[in-house]
Amino acid sequence: MSILKDIPSTHGIVERFTRYLNGPLGRKVLDNLEEGESFIVQTSDYILRVTKLDGHAFVEELSQME
Repeated sequence: MSILKDIPSTHGIVERFTRYLNGPLGRKVLDNLEEGESFIVQTSDYILRVTKLDGHAFVEELSQME
């Protein structure tokens, strides 16, 4: 049973991107960002902002597509 099933989908996408970017596979992305720098990710359902803070990815939802 996954804990993500109990989290609303909005938080699920933020959680998944945060985990991925702060994990070993996302390290290359963070290594190429300056501290405080951010970028936008657009999926078919969401627009997210990813910011590097204290060496970690901070992901926030900007909007949800309808």
